[in-house]
Amino acid sequence: MGATVTLIGNEGFRIDTPDATIFIDAFYGAIPGVAGTPALRARKVEKADLILVTHAHWDHFQAADVARVARRTGAAVVGPGAVIQELEGVLPAEALVKLEPTRAARTGFALSEKAILPAATITAYRTFHAMGHNSYLVETPSFRFFHDGDNEDTTRLDAAALGRLDALFIGPWLGSGWVDFIEKLAPARWFLMHLSDEEFDQHEAGTFLPDLCDHVPLPDRLITLRPGQSFTF
Repeated sequence: MGATVTLIGNEGFRIDTPDATIFIDAFYGAIPGVAGTPALRARKVEKADLILVTHAHWDHFQAADVARVARRTGAAVVGPGAVIQELEGVLPAEALVKLEPTRAARTGFALSEKAILPAATITAYRTFHAMGHNSYLVETPSFRFFHDGDNEDTTRLDAAALGRLDALFIGPWLGSGWVDFIEKLAPARWFLMHLSDEEFDQHEAGTFLPDLCDHVPLPDRLITLRPGQSFTF
């Protein structure tokens, strides 16, 4: 069985591999025109091994929903300090994994921290958006992916160090350098994320990405899912 990627909405995904079921930024609050209604509600989740949260913004993290899923499934929760702080006392300490690398200087690559968990090996990179923002490299025996979160500057990531990727999840932020980043990484597949309903419509009409960049990187490897849709490798 190959890995299956399902878009929950905004930057939220469920990744099912033969080794683990992983959620990232999947339990969030909708914002009209920014983040649509999640395609999966927390109360419907029966299986999860790992829940990752990039940062504590409303459209990426709802503490009550994360706690509900983690209690029901026994999943570990990984996030920066602001996320973990909201879950302390709600979930057992052994279920919480704080990864908050030191913020890098104005130059040089983003710093990282690693956690080796039963479900996957997680490397968190302190990337550039809000206080305590992580991008994640996630490695299981059968599937390897990088979720860039809301990172506004991909030039601060060492693409060579990230290595081979089965999947890259990335938002096309203006000024972030995402086109060059995708071409350097050359993932097997790359997934657009953080699109509004209007941007999905523009993308399907073939106007969204051409308005943002002079060329679309690796177009034959691009996957765009609407909430609730899946892609199986």
